[in-house]
Amino acid sequence: MAYLNIGQWLILLVILNFTVPSVAQERLRLGVPQLKPFTYLENASIKGTAIGPVKQALTDSHIQYEWVFIENYSLLLKALRNGSIDGYFIATQNAERDKYADFSKPIFIDHYSWFILDNSPYDLSSSEFKMEGKIGAIDKTNSHRSMIRRGFQVYGKPPAVLAQQFIDGTLDAIFASEGAFTYQLDALNFPKELYSVVRESERSFGIYISKKYLNQFPDTLTKINQHIKTQ
Repeated sequence: MAYLNIGQWLILLVILNFTVPSVAQERLRLGVPQLKPFTYLENASIKGTAIGPVKQALTDSHIQYEWVFIENYSLLLKALRNGSIDGYFIATQNAERDKYADFSKPIFIDHYSWFILDNSPYDLSSSEFKMEGKIGAIDKTNSHRSMIRRGFQVYGKPPAVLAQQFIDGTLDAIFASEGAFTYQLDALNFPKELYSVVRESERSFGIYISKKYLNQFPDTLTKINQHIKTQ
């Protein structure tokens, strides 16, 4: 019987190490919501200011991907939990989402802000405003959930509907991502001198990747973060 010496064993181990096939990374399925101007579906094509930076980070990371349009954030989280998607963007962070996914470096920074008409009878800091004011928020978003938790009389609606009701005076104020709601008001050519914007907090918008996907491909988020260039 032939025996291998220590040197021959080491050579064999090196050969085996290089010949064991690696598991190819699965295509990353990322959900995308309707939140102009960041991400949206138009003419059967997914567009938005966030698409380019995310696409670049994934391409630079050599990760294959596909977009899956899912209208709102509640449905995005549901799809992630049941495995229909592996992550989603563009999103802000909260404890519920953190149970099922890990958050990337920021793609961009925006603000949660108050929008109030200059002829409004309310002061944002008054108790009357909190008790009586009709507050609008983009439905199914973190800002919407925040208003509910804080005890405001809040109405969650799609952004375009909120903008029109704000202009009409149906709602007394809006609490939303500044970039998203300013976009809607500008689309309706609503004069900036007729309303005020009060910034409340700075928010990071990034990518969520499911913990299940990261268990299979643990370096995915590290690679993506290395190539994100925060706007």
